[in-house]
Amino acid sequence: MRHNDEDQLEKLLRQMPKIKDDRDPKHIYKEIQPKLTSSTRRPKLVPAIALVAAVVILAVIGPMFVNNMQFDMSLSGSNANSGAEESMDMATMDADETDDAGIAMESTRQNVSEGEESTTKDEKDASDFATVEMMTADGRSFVLPTYNEAEEYAVTIGASLSNADTIPFGGSTTPLTVIVPKEEGQTYVDALNKVRGNIAFESYGLEKPFINDNGVVTEEIDATGNRVPVVDVTKMNKGISSFQDPLFKKELIDTFSLHYSQVQLSDNGNKVNVEIGNTVYEGPIEFEQNQKRAYYKYYTGSILLLVAGHERFKTIGDTFKAMTSAPEQYDYSMLEPSIPDTVKVDRVTLEDDGAVARIKLADNSVLEDNDETIFALEAMLMVAKEFGLKGVVFESSQTGTIGTITLNEEVSVPFSPNLIPYNE
Repeated sequence: MRHNDEDQLEKLLRQMPKIKDDRDPKHIYKEIQPKLTSSTRRPKLVPAIALVAAVVILAVIGPMFVNNMQFDMSLSGSNANSGAEESMDMATMDADETDDAGIAMESTRQNVSEGEESTTKDEKDASDFATVEMMTADGRSFVLPTYNEAEEYAVTIGASLSNADTIPFGGSTTPLTVIVPKEEGQTYVDALNKVRGNIAFESYGLEKPFINDNGVVTEEIDATGNRVPVVDVTKMNKGISSFQDPLFKKELIDTFSLHYSQVQLSDNGNKVNVEIGNTVYEGPIEFEQNQKRAYYKYYTGSILLLVAGHERFKTIGDTFKAMTSAPEQYDYSMLEPSIPDTVKVDRVTLEDDGAVARIKLADNSVLEDNDETIFALEAMLMVAKEFGLKGVVFESSQTGTIGTITLNEEVSVPFSPNLIPYNE
């Protein structure tokens, strides 16, 4: 069972009334910092000394022990990587230490200093993002603009955010996108099954998808000749909590809605009245198009993620206004605005065909070719997709290219958000 009782207790504790603490957070950190630095920590000097000693021994006693030494070094590397992953996990758990007494116990699990956490995270960010850049040859991007449908599958996998809880909607989900080269005779579901168990969801601040809990995904042809994915939940844990219940459905929508019109659930061969948590699914889940949602920033893992909100908006302009601030959420929730103060929208108009939006950016906007601006513009592109548009023109007094977007020229809406690196 992937969501245990401890997780549920933690969420309940987080919702307890907040205890006010008027002390300066810097003063608090100064008081606890000596205890943190005195925690048991693997000395960085030891691996270096061990390596020098190993080289000396190798030179003295000859090549007969080369294989054994390489084996020992590989084990040492595994331990180091494990420590880095644990550091990343701890970093996502101590943000609200002084604000919420219900999670004060988590501070005892912090085993590395803030400086070490930052170094580890920055190194991992650079490595992961470099891989993404290789996959998007035209420039940096947090979305998948397009792909070669004849040779590739763009696999989307929905997962729940570990640190998001909005008021009054609850948790959130988002899809990750993975490019998988097509193989002869391979279906989309085959590609999905190939990669869904090999992604470190926790490194992106996400929970393991529900379907990865012994869910079996297949594909069938319905009476009208359309392909329909089938998720068999027979061996899955069906006793999910009321908080997780809606997330299960949202994950399915994020996973399949860009490729199919519906998804069918099955329980031991039965496709009617399939019960999961507090919900009984009487038939297939039909996918809604053009949901007109805002997009927010979520950054607790290795890269920035685009996350769709819950509210529906009437106009694109209203949606953009909502994206300049975070949605109403609990203190421990980590959703952020996707449009910063440096990017200002003067107006939004539609061209005569109604398929392209012209977004006039204010002259005082600071449009730099950096992650913040790229993310903001691509969040707007995702909104245009939510409104059923085909393209956008970002009108600006500036010229040039921001990421993959050329200002003052039409840009197609993306296929999907959150392109991540994937190597078999």
